[in-house]
Amino acid sequence: MELNPLNSTSTISVDTHHQVSQRTQILARKVAEVKSQKLTCIEWIFSKGLGHLFALPSLGAFALLYVPVSTSVAIFRFGKVDRVISKPGLHYVPFFYDSVATFTGTQSQRIDELNLVDATGNPIVVRALLEYAVDDAAALKIATDNSLTVLFNQAEQVVREACLKHPLLGEKGHDLRSLTNELGAHMMASLQPDASVMGVTVQRLVIVEARYDPSIASQMLMKQQAQAVIGARKEIVDGALGVVREVLQEFPKMSDTGRERIINNLLVTLTDQPNVSHNNSDKK
Repeated sequence: MELNPLNSTSTISVDTHHQVSQRTQILARKVAEVKSQKLTCIEWIFSKGLGHLFALPSLGAFALLYVPVSTSVAIFRFGKVDRVISKPGLHYVPFFYDSVATFTGTQSQRIDELNLVDATGNPIVVRALLEYAVDDAAALKIATDNSLTVLFNQAEQVVREACLKHPLLGEKGHDLRSLTNELGAHMMASLQPDASVMGVTVQRLVIVEARYDPSIASQMLMKQQAQAVIGARKEIVDGALGVVREVLQEFPKMSDTGRERIINNLLVTLTDQPNVSHNNSDKK
């Protein structure tokens, strides 16, 4: 069953408060600590000072660093953040440093074939899409060694938790089919605090497909058809009762026997659906 993330008309409350995990809190303290450290005098002399001396004979030609468009380069010296270069072009950077180049444009990651169970316990298969952008190359290097695997794993866990709270199919406004936009906003709010520690902004996290597991797909189809038949019969009965009420209001002084006869006749007439058979055999 495909879910269109642009056609959701239901609403659920979006909880923007997310309890950040202890691991993420530790990473946040680590990032803040490293970024606050400054080079000591000795470290400055051995890195920048000597770097300038080695660059002067070549007029800095070998100390030029090219930064592509939509790329951020974090310069580290002795494990400390020296500076982050985000402006594209050539930049003069003295020798003896470590650099980490990170693409900062919008990127996407597909979360494929998650085997879950919905709120009713039925096995389902879900696919989702994560769109993100790296805002702080230094934070990403410090927190995850420039790897986004941790972010992808957390995004997958957020999708799992969201799907466990709702049935795949159910009352409109309370199932995965009609809550695509709302669940996307909720999942983004849940993931962003952890992503911020890594220097990443979550731009979009949405369920793009959700379907029953093939092992129960046929049984669930039969169940949906039965529910549709029951719903249709219920509407017929409700409509028939409305007609009976209107007819009885026209004859307020009718005897009980007459009212009973009219009720029986009308209900049988309005709710009866005779089976019609067609014989298309050819006679010779």
